[in-house]
Amino acid sequence: MVPENILTVEKAEPCVWGVSSGKGGVGKTFISTSIALTLSKLGHNVVLVDFDLTGANSHTALGVDPSHMSLRHYFESQKSLNEIVLNTPYPHLQYVQGFWDSWSPVQLSNADIDRFWNELKKINADYIVIDLGTGSYQHHLDLFKRCDEKFLITNPEPTSIEKTYRFIESFICSTLKDNSTADAFGKLMYVLRDHRQRILPQPFSFKKYLLNNDGFVFDHFEQLSKNPIRMIVNSVRSPQQAELGHSMRSVCYKYYDLSLEYCCAIDFDNAVWQALRNREPVLIAQPFTPLSGQFLSLCKHMIDPGELRAVV
Repeated sequence: MVPENILTVEKAEPCVWGVSSGKGGVGKTFISTSIALTLSKLGHNVVLVDFDLTGANSHTALGVDPSHMSLRHYFESQKSLNEIVLNTPYPHLQYVQGFWDSWSPVQLSNADIDRFWNELKKINADYIVIDLGTGSYQHHLDLFKRCDEKFLITNPEPTSIEKTYRFIESFICSTLKDNSTADAFGKLMYVLRDHRQRILPQPFSFKKYLLNNDGFVFDHFEQLSKNPIRMIVNSVRSPQQAELGHSMRSVCYKYYDLSLEYCCAIDFDNAVWQALRNREPVLIAQPFTPLSGQFLSLCKHMIDPGELRAVV
């Protein structure tokens, strides 16, 4: 019997950070694993989940051998999600291996995603970092929308910038679909196609369109601003490239009516690919470099923004 003066404290749900990108090859997995490693080095219990359905490789970035246990065992109902959480050589850090056997594609339903999310929030961890797949596939967007923090990775290359904008458009449309009638959303799709073909009489504004048409939830963009997408520009080689995030933020606000937060720029460093070739994360191989400091500042700011302001 529990004494009356002892309060039972329930374990708080883990905070879920989702990391995605509009294009492959921009360093999404490097960012995901580095964030997870940094959080674990700060003493938090972290689980890194590789949810890249097109070919997972977070285990390679962590420098561990591929396991026979993966998300396939969970989605094929062979194991529970807790049973496929694997240990790493690094204190406080575990991971869930993704679908690295891509020769047998997996078909996921909305019910599968709902079940996965509900079990994910029950994992015993302080933080869960999800390395989502590249591009605006519906399952990626569904999980990305649910995350407590959303990180979108790009780099200064024109192809990456273009696909980042396409991802943001898809994200907006996906959230609108969840907050509109079928007829209203279908009409919006026609208008957006006209906008893409440059045949509208004036520039398109999501916010103005939603205010002037029925069938939508009008506080949609206000809700998105409360939990904004946070952009990280990776592989920056100059101060000019570091300014890219500010420019993209302005574009999103002007043309998409979306408050996008420019989180930080991560410098290009040859040590990244050299460490990967040696099967050791660069933050472990070189823990006191400026690159490690950038991830430390990022994670500390996300955990407690007031702490860094107090130092400054």
